[in-house]
Amino acid sequence: MGQRHVGAWKANQKNVSSLRRIFHRLLYVILMMNKDHSGKPSLLVPNQAVLTTRDQAIHFVCHLVDELKELALPFLQILLQHICFQMVEKSEYRNHGAQAVGMLTSHMASTDYAHFIKWLFNFSGHSKMVHRLFSVDVVMVLLEHPERSLDECQDLESARFLPHKFLIQDLLFARRMDMSPTVQGHALSCLAQCLELPSLNVTRAIHNLFSATGAQTVLEEDLTAGSSSSQKLENRTLPFRTVELSGADSSSCDAKENLALLLRRVRDSKTNVRKAALQALVGLLKHGVIPTTWENLETLSERSRDPAVSVKKKALQCLGELLAAKPKDGVVQKAWLHGVVPAVVDSENSVQDKALEVLDQVLLSQVKPENHHLDDSQKLAWDLLNLLCNECQDLSRYFSRAFPIWSKENKFSPTFISNLISHTEAGHAAGAWLLLSKVVASVSKVPYGKILDAWDTMVRSKSVNVTNCCHILSVIGDIAAHLNEDTKDRIVADLMSWLKTSSLSLEVISAAMQSLYQLGCSDDINRTQAFLNQHCGELVSICEAYLTSIILTENGTQNLNEDLMIKHLHTLGVAALHCPAKVGRRTVLLVESVLTSHSEKLADCQEELPASLPLSHFRENSLPTRIKAHGAIALGKLCLQHEELVQKYLPVFARELEIGTEVAVRNNIVVIMCDLCVRYTNIVDHYIPNISACLRDDEAVIREQTLIMLTNLLQEEFVKWKGSLFFRFMMALVDPVPAIASLCEYCLLHCLFKKNPEMFSQHFIECIFHFNSYSKHKSYNKFPQSEREKVQFSLKGAQHKEKRFRIYRFLLEHFTDAQRFNTTSKINQTILACFADEELPLDADGAEILSETFNVLSLKELKLQAISATAGGAGGEEPEEGNVATMTKVVLQVAQKKVVSQVQKKAFIENTVPLIISLKSLLEQKRSPVLKELMGYLQVMMQDYRSEVKEFFAGDAQLAAEVEFALKTAEKKREMQEQMQNCSQTSDGQTPAAKNLEQRSPAKRPLLPFKFATPQPPHSSTTLSRLPLTDRRVRPSRQEEQSRSKSMTLEKTAIVKRGVNDRAFSTPKGFNISLTFNEGLSAIFSDQGASLSSESSVLHVRSNEQSAPGPRRWNVLSPLRHSKTSSRV
Repeated sequence: MGQRHVGAWKANQKNVSSLRRIFHRLLYVILMMNKDHSGKPSLLVPNQAVLTTRDQAIHFVCHLVDELKELALPFLQILLQHICFQMVEKSEYRNHGAQAVGMLTSHMASTDYAHFIKWLFNFSGHSKMVHRLFSVDVVMVLLEHPERSLDECQDLESARFLPHKFLIQDLLFARRMDMSPTVQGHALSCLAQCLELPSLNVTRAIHNLFSATGAQTVLEEDLTAGSSSSQKLENRTLPFRTVELSGADSSSCDAKENLALLLRRVRDSKTNVRKAALQALVGLLKHGVIPTTWENLETLSERSRDPAVSVKKKALQCLGELLAAKPKDGVVQKAWLHGVVPAVVDSENSVQDKALEVLDQVLLSQVKPENHHLDDSQKLAWDLLNLLCNECQDLSRYFSRAFPIWSKENKFSPTFISNLISHTEAGHAAGAWLLLSKVVASVSKVPYGKILDAWDTMVRSKSVNVTNCCHILSVIGDIAAHLNEDTKDRIVADLMSWLKTSSLSLEVISAAMQSLYQLGCSDDINRTQAFLNQHCGELVSICEAYLTSIILTENGTQNLNEDLMIKHLHTLGVAALHCPAKVGRRTVLLVESVLTSHSEKLADCQEELPASLPLSHFRENSLPTRIKAHGAIALGKLCLQHEELVQKYLPVFARELEIGTEVAVRNNIVVIMCDLCVRYTNIVDHYIPNISACLRDDEAVIREQTLIMLTNLLQEEFVKWKGSLFFRFMMALVDPVPAIASLCEYCLLHCLFKKNPEMFSQHFIECIFHFNSYSKHKSYNKFPQSEREKVQFSLKGAQHKEKRFRIYRFLLEHFTDAQRFNTTSKINQTILACFADEELPLDADGAEILSETFNVLSLKELKLQAISATAGGAGGEEPEEGNVATMTKVVLQVAQKKVVSQVQKKAFIENTVPLIISLKSLLEQKRSPVLKELMGYLQVMMQDYRSEVKEFFAGDAQLAAEVEFALKTAEKKREMQEQMQNCSQTSDGQTPAAKNLEQRSPAKRPLLPFKFATPQPPHSSTTLSRLPLTDRRVRPSRQEEQSRSKSMTLEKTAIVKRGVNDRAFSTPKGFNISLTFNEGLSAIFSDQGASLSSESSVLHVRSNEQSAPGPRRWNVLSPLRHSKTSSRV
């Protein structure tokens, strides 16, 4: 429209209907919708033509606002509100809509802008998920604009909405507690994006959320380097930072709570929330908002083992971003290794490929020729390899799995090997030898001369680095097949001289024995065994002679060298594995004597050791525990090669586990018995109950070791779920050490449950009998157990009820609906029917079992998910009407729920109700207290069938009446408790509005907001009662109500009696919060183009001069008074 038309409008301000109608039409152009006169708006495909038209419409609106100013501003406010309200969930439309809001608000004065932000603040708590989602998008666009000056805002009360800090802390960060996972995830993602914005105030606001002093320290450099204008802006905004709805900045305690909440979001049950929280966490770490401590970084690296593939990939990406931002931070490097390296063995191929790609890029590709000058990428690579050699050695087994894959991809060229060898004499030689030890086995041509030179240097050296020595020995073993005989003999001689001195560490002894074996290997098996018998047999003889001098000499233990003794035992055990023919009876008795000190008597005894006595109870042994622990390991290695020794010592090992007192010895025996189970499965299977009994050991380290070892055996199917093993595993779920309970949950779900999805449902009913120590049933809890084991694994009694139900809930959470239905039916047949038919006595133990059964049947986890799940999805997310696929899914869910509900109803009436009636009669005869649990179960079951109680219990009218009475009583009790809670929350002298404002503040925001008890205006009372707890909107304080009477009068509007299609343009259907904040606006017409005098389609607005109706009288009745009144009646 040209300047002439604009001027005409200025001259005739009464003619506002055309302007109103134009803004209304442009609304749908901006929303990229097609709107007929009577139909519902439909989305347009956002092609180039539609986008161009939209942009022109936005520019035209901006032009009108610039020219008409006060005349157009009221309509601009309404236009912005309707853009927000009519937005759809599709991300593309939301992005374009948010950009439109940002462009339009840039043409508003600061006061009007503050009013819109206040409206947006209320809008961000709307009940519809898409509205809360779009409010986050709008905030992100507004943060990209320059911060408004406080001096330009004439309304001091509204000036608090101008700073970017309000947008971040009160609008964006508040959505982290949203009930919708989609909104939670989007808010956290946007929080991470805020740190990338150039605005200093945005960064400071985020610092204040997570650190009480972070803004002053981290941003000091930016303040110094900033321009004078930005400094002036900071000087104006800083004093005003405390003038907010919360009334105070975040304290250090609140910062810790915010960080703890973010870390919990990283472990959220929803995939998109975890991904967004990871991105937010990385942003905070990258920009120094929170410290790079191991506690914070460990949470990040753990997500690389997340159950969801997308979260694993996101974690790997975030770790890479953090490492690129902080390449010199040792803790970040360690976290990166712990996250990326184990992903090499991930079950998902795409995750494996991603981890291999990252490791190749960061480590292998940085191996360049050594030139005494390393760039940052090369320094990072060698720092990471150095960590793998030292602090992160436990990751070496995962790292090794990458090299066979890389070898198939021809990653190890001769140039790569040459570059690698050039670093073996540099300061980072440890990393070079680590890579060589992994690479050499898959490379055909290697410059052996340099490797042999390094070997000679190491042999001559007096001080040898253990890690380097092990890697060099590994390389020597791998190239042994390519060496000539003279070189082999020379290296074998060096190795034997080393091993005979027993001066090496245990790790080097093991590596040296492996290299010795590789040097002696040949195509002729007999020749190889002869070589091993010669050299390893010699080492066995040396160790045997040393043990004889200590054990069989009268004063041998007086000047005992503990470390030397351990090295001889270790050498004996490793060497004996290679030459079993050289291990005689004397050797075995000497090792046994390390544990028993009774070798002379045992040498004359031909029969087996008695199984009733442990090793430590033959005679008191004065040797230190460390020596005994290594002696047990050595004895176990001897048993691996001799089956007769297994049969002889297994009973002794089992008895030692039961009554032994030395933790290290018992721990090693668990390892020994599980290793023996792999080779002698049938023999050790009889002793699995003895091993599993260690899951209730007094020492946490033994419980953890047993859990890991048994999980490995079950995975490889060396052990089956027989006898009491499953129930003992369940006991680990309630271990007093949270780390062990968490490990058990991981082992069950991610290692064992996937191979046998039926195992939880197969053992569930027996869990009820087993954990209550009930053995009177003819089928359940009949496996053999000693009295000690029964007591050890019993959870009987009220004091253990919480632990029992923690196990029940864990199992039920991983049931399918079919398993839930079948389990319920089986409980009816095997428990309730047995008591109803008096097959099981209703004594004290029987009453406990029956009571427990009713409590289990009442668990919400046992309800069918198809019935209990909401049709609209989790978290209160409403399906978008325009999305056909989503609506179809919802319809199918509703149909499925109806069918399943009918099936369950039929099964309950036919199978359960007769048993309940019979049991109730029996319990009344016995006057059993279990009646309470029975009625509680019926109350839970009939919640979904309240109108059908008489139909369900047609055969027992009295029971039907009792159930109806119980349901009504429970409902009244619940209502009374709610009233009491409401009264108590409003009796502390603080207004509900003030409480709600405090609730919405970022500093202190409780998880469960209160409910209003004060009478509210009609327009908002129903809304507040209908909204979810986390989405209650903020009510204005008394001071705000007095200062903006126009807003209150606009909220108290009345719509005349007409059809829905005649609604005013400013009042969308079902929307209860204020849509207008402008005093000059009194009516907005609908599409029919009615005049100002027409009242048929006008939304009437009370002006400021008209007095608003007074507040309604209080009508709060005390529950106690209500109770007294009822009793009088």
